[in-house]
Amino acid sequence: MKEKLKNLKQEISLLSDYHQRMKVLENSFEGETCYIISCGPSIMDVDRDALRNELNNNLVFSVKQAYFLFKDLVDFHFFNCNNFTPYEFEDNTIYCSQADALPENVAKEYIWGNQKYDLNFVLRDNKIHENKLSRSKEYDKWCFNNRLDRPWGPSIMHETIIYMAVHLGVSKIRTIGWDHIDPNGKEYKIDHFYDNKQDYKIYSRANPLDVGEIEESIQMSGEVSEWLLGKDIRLEVYDSDKCFIHENVHRYKI
Repeated sequence: MKEKLKNLKQEISLLSDYHQRMKVLENSFEGETCYIISCGPSIMDVDRDALRNELNNNLVFSVKQAYFLFKDLVDFHFFNCNNFTPYEFEDNTIYCSQADALPENVAKEYIWGNQKYDLNFVLRDNKIHENKLSRSKEYDKWCFNNRLDRPWGPSIMHETIIYMAVHLGVSKIRTIGWDHIDPNGKEYKIDHFYDNKQDYKIYSRANPLDVGEIEESIQMSGEVSEWLLGKDIRLEVYDSDKCFIHENVHRYKI
């Protein structure tokens, strides 16, 4: 897997246009299983050695600080303008940035600094609630073979990451650490596996979500699962009492 990523990264690095780079990547992992490692607390429930064995033979995406848990195994890494931490730029990982309602050059100047990346996607209409994907439900419209700009999800998972897995042609998506929070809880603060640690310098911290956005996002996870099934892609989330993804989404254990 890593040799393939290294070759793909070298190939797209010769192309200056993001559209051309994405064309090279289209269906490049057809039929594969994709693991998406995110920053929610359920990542700490998993036996780390057993998970490494799973990741070692499959396509691996990481989200933000989850990169540091398995960076030697990460194939694609994703970050945006919230909760940003600088990352190494390895020759066998493809780095994907998302500029949230900002031009790419502005995000670089004020948030990402000298961070290198291979692909950039710009999220538009960040504050127009009627345009949110959770309300429009126009999932096909935003596939990468149609356009590179991104909808407001909410969440980078709905905006870019799942769409990248679809673009690469995978047949199964398994997430760990994509948890959301209990919409019936007393606090609407998203928990992260690193909250009680000082391991990462974090810039541009995200604002708290309101309960309406939490409920919309959870509901959308079930709808996205159905949409993916229509494309013969099975979505599964790690089975944990810390995970509040919609109950219709399949659970799995390692």
